[in-house]
Amino acid sequence: MKFTCSTTSLNKAIQTVQRAISSKPTAPIFSGIHIIAAENILYVQAMDLNMAISCTVESNTEANGEIVVSAKHFAELMRKLPGETVTITKNKEERTITVQSAKSDFQLLLMNEDDYPKFPEFNPEKQIVLEDEKIKELIKKTIFSCSTDEARPLFTGILVEIGEGKITFVGTNTHRLAIKSMPYEAGEEMSIIIPARVLAEIARNLNSDLPQEIKISLLNNQIMVVIDQIIIVSRLIEGKFPDYRRVIPPSFNTKTRFNVKELAGAVERVALFSSDGDYSIIKVSVGDTEIVVTSSSPDVGKGREDIQCRTEGETLNVAFNSKYILDILKNLSDEEAVMELNNSLSPVCIKPVGEENYIYIVTPVRVVF
Repeated sequence: MKFTCSTTSLNKAIQTVQRAISSKPTAPIFSGIHIIAAENILYVQAMDLNMAISCTVESNTEANGEIVVSAKHFAELMRKLPGETVTITKNKEERTITVQSAKSDFQLLLMNEDDYPKFPEFNPEKQIVLEDEKIKELIKKTIFSCSTDEARPLFTGILVEIGEGKITFVGTNTHRLAIKSMPYEAGEEMSIIIPARVLAEIARNLNSDLPQEIKISLLNNQIMVVIDQIIIVSRLIEGKFPDYRRVIPPSFNTKTRFNVKELAGAVERVALFSSDGDYSIIKVSVGDTEIVVTSSSPDVGKGREDIQCRTEGETLNVAFNSKYILDILKNLSDEEAVMELNNSLSPVCIKPVGEENYIYIVTPVRVVF
């Protein structure tokens, strides 16, 4: 095998597919990147048991063939090559490749390509078709609520529901819940759980200057997404997602309207005076015309900030993990939002004033005021 291609193009493809490789591969071969050279096209692939990514690159191929090379060393080398083009030659007898770029010349050991699984392909039974900007927004406004705890895989994904003329994305870690819906006309109702890791890759690669339709193809427990020269294949998360609608209180005693940037700034600053760690607790006192945000730590000091609000109903005190509040406020594009509450321990709803199909539920923290 021997080919020459753009250093930048090959490096970009490697950085893209490398994200499919697990930090702890289930087998040594999955720590490698698979490159197939065929008819002036390179197929650059990486995978683990749950996700596979392939990317094509144009090349000048002198001899077809395939290699598997350590992702860690190959990716680092490609990032630092000096020349605009790179020539890679497979030395079959030595089980190495020679990498030449400008005046640089390197040799890397190869892994056994016969051990590398074939990239998955399938003919889909169903498809979800969405404009790129719409799927990007659906992902952005829900993915931050997902859990990162692999011990609870059900909550490391986003529930995607289609029915009643809309598509709904739902993310939760059981302490908070983000729900975003958009109009969507489809002939068949559907409910699947897509890993957040896969959706993050989809969003990361939606960077075309031209509008495009994104097709999510489904077969059994697998999905396949094609974005320009990139193919992402993944397993769906299996299991029954809990009924998220039951978490949303049917009514609220208190509703307060506030400026999103003002509250975000106040929470961010006051949280500096809270305890370190995963639970940076802030206390929020909702009054008739003011929201008072406070926190304190014996090691740091005390913080307090007031912002204006317009409240209907009872005044009350509530405490939150500050990160959970900041995450939603940073994802609101509207100038104003509404916080709806019942008491200091029941779920709180935050939603933008001008966006009906987006709500966020967060569970307060039990503290003494």
